[in-house]
Parts: sequence; structure tokens; C-alpha cells
Amino acid sequence: MRQEIDLTRWERKQHFEYYSKISTPHYCVAFNIDITNLLQYTRRHHISFYYSLIYLCTQSLNKIDEFLLEIEDDKVFKIDARIPCFTDLKKGSTTFHMVSLPCEGSLLDFAARAREESLNNPLPVNALEGLGRPQIIYSCIPWADITMCSNERDYQDPKLKDDTAPILVWGKYTEHNGRYLINITLDVNHRLIDGYSVGQFVQNLENMIDSLTCG
Repeated sequence: MRQEIDLTRWERKQHFEYYSKISTPHYCVAFNIDITNLLQYTRRHHISFYYSLIYLCTQSLNKIDEFLLEIEDDKVFKIDARIPCFTDLKKGSTTFHMVSLPCEGSLLDFAARAREESLNNPLPVNALEGLGRPQIIYSCIPWADITMCSNERDYQDPKLKDDTAPILVWGKYTEHNGRYLINITLDVNHRLIDGYSVGQFVQNLENMIDSLTCG
């Protein structure tokens, strides 16, 4: 379902108009997340940490209205949910492929389906252009403890400022006094999303990780 927002009654109208004057209104923020509980959960259930964090991030973002907004011809629309689209590697390969599937069911269900999709239905790198559904884009650099990651953009594209797909990237997790932390970079469009909504996402993600039980 896609519903148009009445901009005349929208409390963010002035902010939207202000940032709409900017050709590239995207910005990145980076933050640390304590993933100790998630790491224990994935080890106990023998599932992918990467797929599991994608699931939790997607669920966390889809709870926030601002992340469910899209722009088309200077109109703003509310959607029901975004689907994750993420890079992945087959064993022995150094060239990534894409995977995309709805974020449905339990974390365990999603992790199993994500692995199956990656093995049996890998998508080419240009798959982002033709999926036709609102996305959240993910990538990971597990070989380094990265603190920030910029993202490629086509600055010649006149529709660039309409790109509203959040992009999340993280590196490897590191141990600090018995706790495990990971740095996440989130790239968003300031026409729609302010720091308050980013903070909501971080709180949602932390709460979901804390609520995991290893039993």
C-alpha cells in the first residue's frame, strides 16, 4: 500500500522544502552497537551473524514512519515496509553478489531463507535497479574495524535527491572488556529523516538485541 502525504498539513513541510533545494541531501552517521547478546544468540543457534543483524536492522527501521517515506516528483508517499537488499560472498569468491528477500517471519526463519537465496538465487550487482520494491541496502566489510563508510552516488543523476533507500554498512566486531561492539554507518536522505529518527532506529535496534534469548 502506498499513500500520499498531504504536505500542506505535514509538520516536516518546511524541513522537506529546505533540504529539497540541495542537490545531494544525503548524510551519514556512525555509531557503536553492543552486539554481545546477538553474538551469543547466533552462536547458540548456529546461524549467520550477518543475516541476523540485517533482520534486526530491517525490523527496527520498518517500525519508524520516517523510514517508510518515498519521494516521487516532489510528492511524498508512505509505504508499508522496506525489504533488505544486501551484498554477500560465496565461499572462495572475492566478488560479491546481491541478495534480496522480504524480512518476514522469525529471525531464525529469515537467516535460513537468506542463506538459501544467496546460494541458489544470487542476483547481479545491477539488481538494485530492477527490484521495483522499496529497499534498505546493506553491506559489510568484516575484515576491518571500520569507523565510517561513504557510499557511491551518481552526481549527474537529476533524480539523485529523490533516492530515499537507507544504506547500512558495518565492519568486524571487536571485544572491549568482555563485551562485543560493532560500528554501523547509516546513510539517509535529509529531506525525510532527521537525527531524531536515526536515534529511534538505534534505540529500536538496541532493544531488539537486548530482548533476544539464547534458550
